Amino acid sequence: MRRFGVKSKLLNRANAAFRLFGEREQVVNVIENIEKGVVFKGTNLWILIAAIFIASLGLNMNSTAVIIGAMLISPLMGPIMGIGLSLGINDLALLKKSLYNFLLPY
Repeated sequence: MRRFGVKSKLLNRANAAFRLFGEREQVVNVIENIEKGVVFKGTNLWILIAAIFIASLGLNMNSTAVIIGAMLISPLMGPIMGIGLSLGINDLALLKKSLYNFLLPY
C-alpha cells in the first residue's frame, strides 16, 4: 500500500509540472488578434511590398535562400490564419475577408 502513495505523489508532481492550463490564452483575445492581422493596411502593406521586391531579386539571382527569406518576412500568415480560424469556428464573414486579403492583397 505504501508504494501506491509514493507513486501517487510522483504522478501529482509530474502533473503539476506539466500543467498547461495556467498559461492558456483567452479565446476572445486570440480571435481578436487574428482578425486584426487579416487586413493589409499600414505597416503590413509596406512589409508585403518589401517581401515581393526581395522575392523578385531572389528569383532573378536564382537564390533559394533569398526567396525563403522573402517568405519569412511576408505578412501573408495573417490571412492564412484567418482562413483556418474562420473554418474552425464557422465564421463566414471572417472567411470572406481572409480569402479576399489572401487572394487580392492590394
